[in-house]
Amino acid sequence: MPRRKSKAREAVGVGRPVRVVGYQRVDTWGGEEWVVRGVQAGGSTKEYRCPGCDHEVAIGVAHVVVWRADRPEGVAARRHWHTPCWRRRDVAQRRF
Repeated sequence: MPRRKSKAREAVGVGRPVRVVGYQRVDTWGGEEWVVRGVQAGGSTKEYRCPGCDHEVAIGVAHVVVWRADRPEGVAARRHWHTPCWRRRDVAQRRF
């Protein structure tokens, strides 16, 4: 006899990606305001390319997601940065 899905599993969404956000703040850089959102290690489900160092932000690595606060596209224009790269952004070449 086939097993039935547990209703408890369905209720908590087992099998669906979980978005884990640590914090959100606004930083000023280059005379513009940037929204900075922390992503915890368990919250990343795919690889990204960091504009600060041009290396991959691997799955499962804590990092920050950054976008200009004044852009109409908002979060849709976000970029995923390694946290240390964002901290050193003034010495990194601007790649976006």
